[in-house]
Amino acid sequence: MLSNGKIILKISSIHLLRFCFALFAVMYLPFCTSAQIKSHIDSALIPAKIADTSVKSDTSGLSVKNDSTLQSSGSLEDRLGIKISDDALDDVVVATATDSAVMDIKTNNFRLYGEAKVDYDGRKLSAPKIEFNQNTNIAMATDVVDTSKKNRPHPTFEQGAEKVSYDSLQYNFKSQRAIIHNARSQYGEGFIQSEQIKRNPDKSLYGYRNIYTTCALDHPHFGIRTNRIKIIPEQAIATGSANIEIEGVPTPLFLPFGYFPVNNEKHRSGFILPGYTVEVNRGLGFLKGGYYLYLNDYVDLQLQTDIFTKGSFAGYLTSNYVNKYRYNGNVFLSYALNKTGEEFDPLAQITKDFAFRWTHSKDAKSLPGVNFNANVNVQTGTFFVNNSYNTNQILQNQFQSNITFSKNWVGKPYTFTVSATHNQNTANKQVNVTLPDLSFFVNARNPFQRKNPVGSVRWYEKITVGYTMNSLNRITFYDTAFQLSKLEFDDFQNGMRHSVPISANYSIFRFVTVSFNVAYNEYWNTLKTQRGYNDATKKVDTLTERGFAASRDFNGGFTLNTQIYGMKLFKKGAIKGFRHVMRPSVGINYRPDFAKSPFDYYYQARLDSTQKLTYLSPYEQSIIGLPPQGRNGSVSFGLNNNLQMKVRNSKDTATGFKNIVLLDALDFNTSYNMAADSFQWDFYRFSARTNIGNLLNINASANFDPYQWDYIAMRRTPRTTQAAGHGFGRLTTAQVGFGTSFRSKEKGKPKSAEAARETEDFRSLMRNNGYNNYVDFNIPWTVNITYAFNLERRASAFSRSDSSVVSQTVTVGGDINFTPRWKVAVNTGYNVVEKQITFSSIDIYRDLHCWEMRLSMIPFGYRKSFNFSLNVKAQVLQDLRLTRRRAFQDAVF
Repeated sequence: MLSNGKIILKISSIHLLRFCFALFAVMYLPFCTSAQIKSHIDSALIPAKIADTSVKSDTSGLSVKNDSTLQSSGSLEDRLGIKISDDALDDVVVATATDSAVMDIKTNNFRLYGEAKVDYDGRKLSAPKIEFNQNTNIAMATDVVDTSKKNRPHPTFEQGAEKVSYDSLQYNFKSQRAIIHNARSQYGEGFIQSEQIKRNPDKSLYGYRNIYTTCALDHPHFGIRTNRIKIIPEQAIATGSANIEIEGVPTPLFLPFGYFPVNNEKHRSGFILPGYTVEVNRGLGFLKGGYYLYLNDYVDLQLQTDIFTKGSFAGYLTSNYVNKYRYNGNVFLSYALNKTGEEFDPLAQITKDFAFRWTHSKDAKSLPGVNFNANVNVQTGTFFVNNSYNTNQILQNQFQSNITFSKNWVGKPYTFTVSATHNQNTANKQVNVTLPDLSFFVNARNPFQRKNPVGSVRWYEKITVGYTMNSLNRITFYDTAFQLSKLEFDDFQNGMRHSVPISANYSIFRFVTVSFNVAYNEYWNTLKTQRGYNDATKKVDTLTERGFAASRDFNGGFTLNTQIYGMKLFKKGAIKGFRHVMRPSVGINYRPDFAKSPFDYYYQARLDSTQKLTYLSPYEQSIIGLPPQGRNGSVSFGLNNNLQMKVRNSKDTATGFKNIVLLDALDFNTSYNMAADSFQWDFYRFSARTNIGNLLNINASANFDPYQWDYIAMRRTPRTTQAAGHGFGRLTTAQVGFGTSFRSKEKGKPKSAEAARETEDFRSLMRNNGYNNYVDFNIPWTVNITYAFNLERRASAFSRSDSSVVSQTVTVGGDINFTPRWKVAVNTGYNVVEKQITFSSIDIYRDLHCWEMRLSMIPFGYRKSFNFSLNVKAQVLQDLRLTRRRAFQDAVF
């Protein structure tokens, strides 16, 4: 029988000798003949509560396995004639080794050598040498010094997500307690190194002489050293009094205690420690301190604040929400009050700013045919100027918002959309808010198409008809003068527009395409205005009338377009040939004069003291459009050119040629209004673009006025410049732009952009507007250079000629890795005309392995400032940082 791990046999001495010889032959000799061993140790080696099994030797695999085919022959106790002790292990112990395995029957010790591994009930032990004592149920694992293997892994102990490396370990399989020496373990983003660890059955650990760090090196760059530590896996780490040390050198920084959450789910509420800054105008400030509240698996909440000793403060609320496979979004709300200067200072000022941002995205699969998305960005014009250190945010002066709900009927051509929009220009303080914006679409249909067509398509079957309804309700105001309490319904502009487009396309003469189009528009307005000159007050009076008013217009025309190819081939030389493609188009469009009879949508009135009458529209304030004034019978002309070259290329094994685009586009457009009594020609418009060697982008455009200018009366004359002998036309504006970009090859294998977007860390970074914190060291350097030339010709009554207003700007930006861990980014520019450097910024980043250093500077100008930070990378120690900044309000440093 088995008792306390000892073998007691009730047999004679001859039978005992035979049994020992058989046991030696089965269990020991196979291990001596092979270097690879895999064995299931049965009750003869390590006691276990195993029923209905027998021992079977497998010389091919050199292993001892359980044979379930003999279960029907009785229990193991009946077949062996022995009794298994009640204190035997509860599960099978699987042991492997690459060198050898030794069983010492006298001492009941089982030894494994060479990459030894023991697996028992989810507990995995690995070491160069493992010794198991059956009498005490204690396994001892030790490391072996091997100078031939420099990168040999440390011995490890694993149970679930817990993994500990060590120099030596003693583990009791029965009590599930362990003593570990020189242990190294990881919990979340943190690493713990301990001289000795005691492990309890509940998986908790007590450490002696420990260091906690987020540096993954065996000799960490920094750490928090403490004599006592307790680890509760997947919950928290608690320490006694601790001292921060850097490169093994203690610092004067002490902590009374330490607490580090190690929850793998990354969802726990807690305080956010603030950073600090010292500013001349606002005083000592504590930045972004607050509390993170994890409400549930769907919603969280983060509250932060900035507080300055001279009275300035700011509050920030951030909330993320997600319902998987249905929708997700986030909300940001902030209010800031900035005081600069003392109360007795006449230059002191107080500014109040707020910002509100909301993004919402619905999963398209959650409810097919219905979609709801939101992207709201509303803030005061000076919010970024007064509260941000980010260059891109400071320069931003346009903000848009859009909230949209749309419904598509499956199998139907209908689409209904409801949206609210917001446009804000912080330069001129103007804000446009549209609420709501209703649209109903009917996709273009072929109403005359036969249900069962036979033969070729008839001409009338190509006619398509659509329908669009758009209704708007909009208010325009200046953000400095807006007061919600004084808002009235009459402050809004509203109206509805109906459009019915009819079109058809045909091919004639095989290479010419003819497009016919007719459009009908109807406008429903709620406001009419009447203006007229008042001789008594010598001002223009405006009368408004509220009520329903309808007006209509229509137009029709057709367009001819084709493509003409020109080719020149060469039999010899590097150039195979040239190909020139011209795309001419001619269009005719007609529209009647809706200002006069029979429509009479306009009225005549005086706008000054003269008796001159002017046609005015009562719907001139309409936001949905109005019937146009004047008859139009215009003929439009357009010509697009594309030039390519084909060269012989020996590297192209498929065709042996390579196409090079010499000119992407060279366009010319104008029109001639046959129905007008003067100024029939429209402006001549030219544009061109090309790309030279995929390195230099060139864009150019110019506008010419075909009519002569009267420099005395300061107006255009009906006489053309050609008739006056002044050439093709009068140049009014011209633009030329050059741009080039260079970048080095990426180091290593680039990660798929789509795969990166699937990570939660990436989505969290984007939600919290943290893209500017990302530094990519895989690209050693990048350079971007642009040049912009703008010319405007303005008529001058003084010189009786056109004067040129020229602006030229060169901008340069890029970054470079001076070393594998140093990156410097610079953005600057130069105004050639004013001979001044434009807004410039310098960003310096240093990767310190487990730390990072950032320095952002605006070296000169009104926004002259800097921001320096030195912090730990890991989020668990994100409050261990040093910051120093000087705001632009201080103006000197």
